[in-house]
Amino acid sequence: MNQHFEKMRTTLEERFHAELSNWSGFTEFFHIQQLSENEHWIKAGQPCEEFFYIAEGLVRIYYVDQEGNEVNEGFYEEGMLLGPISSFVSGSPCPYYIQTIEPVTLLVANYPKFHDYALDKPEILNFEITFMHSLFVSNAKRDAKRLICNGEQRYRWFCKEYNHLLDRIPQYHIASFLGMTPVSLSRLKKNQNREDK
Repeated sequence: MNQHFEKMRTTLEERFHAELSNWSGFTEFFHIQQLSENEHWIKAGQPCEEFFYIAEGLVRIYYVDQEGNEVNEGFYEEGMLLGPISSFVSGSPCPYYIQTIEPVTLLVANYPKFHDYALDKPEILNFEITFMHSLFVSNAKRDAKRLICNGEQRYRWFCKEYNHLLDRIPQYHIASFLGMTPVSLSRLKKNQNREDK
């Protein structure tokens, strides 16, 4: 079996506690897609019925505000599942952009077809519910941190939460995610480095 599908199986079993007896039937819904660095998987306003598993690489979700600035919503790495849930539920276009930060390998599936397949299969339906729940919970926790914390607290939280990605995410993307300018972020980093000495 393809190594990327093996990675996905391990992730689903360990992170989402999936018990998939018919693995071959499950994987039939997925196809491999590879994208280059800085390539968009989808842009805001486009219809979307797909979700994906990140087998390799790193992506970001971002919005564009009224002034034309890119505002990062989050960063997603190997072993994560991702998709525009709001589009699946409402049938509306994707509200944001998904772009690669590094070259990526994705396992992509059509959500409506996957959902129809899962309806009479409790083990797959349970995985689907767990996947949706985990996305909502992680997003809520992240948004709460960004809303109630000041700049220094947000930066310290980011360093703790995303420590393993600090060298992979450009500083201007981190600044956008934290709601500050690159200059402010640089100042915070210098202050923290002085405090840590």
